[in-house]
Amino acid sequence: MALTRGDGQQVTARGFDDPQAMRMILLQILTGRRASEIRTSRFDCLSPVPDRAVDAAEGEQIARFHYAQSKIDIAPDNILVDAEVVAVIEEQRSWVREHFPDIPPRHLFLQRTGNRQGDKPYPSGTYSWMLREFSKTVKIIDSKGKPIGLSHTHRFRHTKLTRLAELGLPVHVLMRYAGHATPSMTMYYVAARQEHAEQAFLATAKLRADGTQVVFSRDDHDSLHLFNRADRFLPHGWCLLPLLQTCDKGNACLTCSVFVTDASHQPALERQLAETEALINRSTTAFQERHGRPMPEDNVWLLQRRAEHAALTKLLDTICSKPGRAVQGAGCGAAPTGPVPLALDLDRHRRTLP
Repeated sequence: MALTRGDGQQVTARGFDDPQAMRMILLQILTGRRASEIRTSRFDCLSPVPDRAVDAAEGEQIARFHYAQSKIDIAPDNILVDAEVVAVIEEQRSWVREHFPDIPPRHLFLQRTGNRQGDKPYPSGTYSWMLREFSKTVKIIDSKGKPIGLSHTHRFRHTKLTRLAELGLPVHVLMRYAGHATPSMTMYYVAARQEHAEQAFLATAKLRADGTQVVFSRDDHDSLHLFNRADRFLPHGWCLLPLLQTCDKGNACLTCSVFVTDASHQPALERQLAETEALINRSTTAFQERHGRPMPEDNVWLLQRRAEHAALTKLLDTICSKPGRAVQGAGCGAAPTGPVPLALDLDRHRRTLP
């Protein structure tokens, strides 16, 4: 027959007259089983499953495939398979009955010569040789143009487990399907593809910890887009400092030019203004009673509280005069948007070493 090889060349090739090898590689691709598990499977390798499994598959034909598990003693030796796998197995059974009509076969895939009793499975060397010759004929290549040797059938196992992991199957389910004894062995087979990791992140980025979907309201949307940058949410506003910068102002947000608030935080600002005013009165009164004189206006603590009081007053005045508008901290409104000036007498308050 005429065929187009992986390198694009048109060739005429003859078949190998070995449908058993074709069905074995099909079963490896579809199930992800090892070559030995398929090649030495029993002839009666299919069994029915309970009705609940069929119901779970929405009426699809489901069967249990018993493969020849011989590598790990504690690992399972069966998996559920769909109608496609069942069809390949039934086709192989019909072929065996036709070519070995007078013997009860032990294996699903049989050695064609020297097998009068039907108790010899398909030879491993013949299977590898057949796949190598087929690879030479068709010259299949991967996405990078590199030729693929189909005789390395374990690649199909890696591919199957990777596809199942990308569908979201838990590790313990993958381990059971693969017939492994430990999760670490299973994860070795799963290819860590970058595009799958990105897709999985995007799929769960809007999910809460309990798996429910996060729903944003219009108010949330407006808040997130305030000045196109709302990286830090505060009790009485937002901090618009870029992510790569750090803040060394402590709690002095009200006198900072990157602080932004709006009318939704007016109750919190009014409460903070009243508390600040009460704190100033209480502290200055206590200072007067203790020292017999008023607290100096250039006192560092008093200067900071006065600056906070002035900033809060300006913020609230601007919010009331311009409703519905976001307000920048430190002297909002028509006044310059720089910080509230805070004068310190450094000479007086600087500590000198003896």
